[in-house]
Amino acid sequence: MSLVCEKKPHGAATVLGLRHFDDRVGDGIGHPRLDSEAGEEVLRVEPGVAIALGSRPLESPGTLYFSTRRMIWLSDVDKVKGYAVDFLSVSLHAVSRDPEAYPLPCIYTLIETQDREVSESLDSECHDNLELSNVTEMRLVPSDPGQCILAS
Repeated sequence: MSLVCEKKPHGAATVLGLRHFDDRVGDGIGHPRLDSEAGEEVLRVEPGVAIALGSRPLESPGTLYFSTRRMIWLSDVDKVKGYAVDFLSVSLHAVSRDPEAYPLPCIYTLIETQDREVSESLDSECHDNLELSNVTEMRLVPSDPGQCILAS
């Protein structure tokens, strides 16, 4: 698998697409280890957010972190389960409340990947071995539907 990267200041690179993330620090379920040397810091934390990747079923709730560079979701149940996506990979995001589009109110995101012709059928074919670099859609489902409009 090859990755497309864009060089950023301070030597940091942005990887296109969604990727696995489990680098936690701290007690309990922990929080994400950030690239503080490159100036990355947490801007907002949203607990109680479930996630659905592509056409896969909704995963158990976790905590969503917004940093100065990326979104990171960490499972509250499984310490090795988490995902990250750099903001430059998110080509569209919208609040979705239409039950015909998705049964729960959510924040819908369209993710830029290296291969723009990847079909969502890959998600259903490899249900247990999801290739994260092929995921083009992500839904963030807060436990409180009123959270779908994030205040600053």
